[in-house]
Amino acid sequence: MLEPVLFALFSVSAVVFAFNVVFRRNAVHCALHLVGVLLSLSGMFVLLNAQFIAAIQILIYAGAIMVLFLFVVMLLNVKGEAPLLTPGAWKGFGFFFALIVFVELLYIVLSQGGTEGTPAAAVPLPPGFGSPAEIGRILYSTWLFPFEVTSILLLIAVIGAVVLAKRKFA
Repeated sequence: MLEPVLFALFSVSAVVFAFNVVFRRNAVHCALHLVGVLLSLSGMFVLLNAQFIAAIQILIYAGAIMVLFLFVVMLLNVKGEAPLLTPGAWKGFGFFFALIVFVELLYIVLSQGGTEGTPAAAVPLPPGFGSPAEIGRILYSTWLFPFEVTSILLLIAVIGAVVLAKRKFA
């Protein structure tokens, strides 16, 4: 009973933080709300029994990459502005959110009536599921080529950003 409640809490908080990322004009506030989205996603990973992925989500994305985002924002000295929407414009979002919650609750009530009350048998996880050793083995055997292509694309993007930034400030 606790898992559905936690999933609902994490998913609603992720959506609320995501809306704040999109509709705020202050870049520092957007970055902080993005940290909230990433923390909510890591909570969902914990519910999926993927603790290693949740820890990496917090350490790499919410930690290191968001620090870099904030560093760039503060380096560029972006000024904060007023929000995109006025307070009266949020009424439409409230109605839309209430409609989604109503449809979800209706779906839950209707889907519970058709079951016999016996939960489905849980599928046992293979040994080592989600461990760093298993992730590394799969990453460097089955997914080696896509991993290397991604690293080359990231290297090209970094070189391109440096070239464009040098050309702009020179």
